[in-house]
Amino acid sequence: MTPPPLPTERRIDNAKLVGYLLHPVNSRGKFGHFSRYGFVQENWETLRDCLLEHAQNCPVVSVVATAFGTKYIVTGPLRTPSGRIPPPVVSAVWQQDSGSVGVRLITAYPG
Repeated sequence: MTPPPLPTERRIDNAKLVGYLLHPVNSRGKFGHFSRYGFVQENWETLRDCLLEHAQNCPVVSVVATAFGTKYIVTGPLRTPSGRIPPPVVSAVWQQDSGSVGVRLITAYPG
């Protein structure tokens, strides 16, 4: 059975990128992964744009119902500022909160 598609309304809070994924301490190791490919806090918009493109172009591989809403896991290649070929495979977790139409990025990690 094919998982349902990711809702088209998508939001990524800049605090999720600057204060978490691109933060050297708070990222729990994810900063090392993303910085290796040219993503940096000063240009957090680049990671936002690449993750939105990732959500558009890569498949939903898993859908999980939680007490807070529905989580969608999207996995596939992520375009990078460094232009790495092949691009790294990343999994991004998006959540549709109960009663919400769109989804918001929860985290992303090496796929």
